[in-house]
Amino acid sequence: MPEAENYEALLSLAERLGEAKPRGLNKSEIDQLPSYRYKPESSAETDQTLCVICMCDFEAKQNLRVLPCHHEFHARCIDKWLKTNRTCPICRRDSTVQIQEAD
Repeated sequence: MPEAENYEALLSLAERLGEAKPRGLNKSEIDQLPSYRYKPESSAETDQTLCVICMCDFEAKQNLRVLPCHHEFHARCIDKWLKTNRTCPICRRDSTVQIQEAD
């Protein structure tokens, strides 16, 4: 196939696919997700006691972030993940927070 035809095929494909969209969340979107300091005594409320990203147990006073699907992770681990992925690493649910404007 001549180069000109390859180029035309690529242009046609690019038109069909549209503009590239960012896959992850930006810092302000990540900062809107709730976070808290882990307290082992309050972990009875949830079955989750480890971060599935780094596979380490949650420890007292570590900063955890909670996604809309209610899965919890070390904030550092999930923040890095969310910069390139919009979904929860466990259930693949979209992690974007819907901001409702006050009327």
